[in-house]
Amino acid sequence: MKKLFLVAVPIGLAVLAIAFLLTGSREKADAYEARLERARLKRDFSERAGAARAIPADRLPEWRDEVAALSRWYFDELQAIRNRHPGEPARSTGVQAAAADRKGKLEEKDRTQLEDFQKYADGRLALLREGRYAPVQSMIAEGFRLDLLAVEPGTPPEGGSPGLRIDFALWGSPRFLERERGGERTVVRSVVPVAFRRIAFHFLDAAGKPYGEMSGGGEPYQKLSDPERFQDDFPPGALFGTWWVELLPREAATVQLEIQTDVRGASGAVRPATFQAQIPVPDSWKLPPGATFQAEVREAAAPAP
Repeated sequence: MKKLFLVAVPIGLAVLAIAFLLTGSREKADAYEARLERARLKRDFSERAGAARAIPADRLPEWRDEVAALSRWYFDELQAIRNRHPGEPARSTGVQAAAADRKGKLEEKDRTQLEDFQKYADGRLALLREGRYAPVQSMIAEGFRLDLLAVEPGTPPEGGSPGLRIDFALWGSPRFLERERGGERTVVRSVVPVAFRRIAFHFLDAAGKPYGEMSGGGEPYQKLSDPERFQDDFPPGALFGTWWVELLPREAATVQLEIQTDVRGASGAVRPATFQAQIPVPDSWKLPPGATFQAEVREAAAPAP
């Protein structure tokens, strides 16, 4: 009996080891297949979104419906991937990935900044996931589409006098990976080669005559260049941001908005893209009666994470 026990124990341990190895191998294969399916889904979304971006800017309801349908299809397919691969590890958020990369030694200042961007990213993802993506204005230039998601008065994050918050999304923005090798470690960075050069407001009065203008550097106060860094569920090709500008003069009945951007191609050549729109000015965007118009653009920007 003792000899049988001595033989049975090693065999049992070997069987357990083989079972663990097989289980680990299946889990790795399942996770790998899930990553492949996600990559295919994102590629398909990019192709469908590219066709949708061609909808003329003056057909805003059609563009809204297209984004809603495309987003619904995308998130349904994501859920189907999760259902097929329930053992796939949860995707890390931007804060979790940064903490893991620095082995938990994330300074409080950096953590606060990343959490702010994480909250910003979560809110933008919710617009698409919940079917609430409803731009108030859309502009097209050089194959890109820039949507104004909201234009609302408020108090800027840095304080001071009230201003006008402009939330936007840029569709079609390219992205590529840069690899930098330092010692034994290779650092991979996601680069979005889009620069916002200038934002200008040309005011027209009630008679349609030019009243004045306001212009400044176009870099947003906050810019989410790589949303997938914070939420892997984000569909590809979208860039989100927020400008803060001064409240508009009371004399303005209409504003001609102009946004100038530069996009750097794979060859290094820079291609300009200028977005333009003419928008009626509601009273809520204007200075209160008696206030003096300073014609300033807030150029202070939230630090990039």
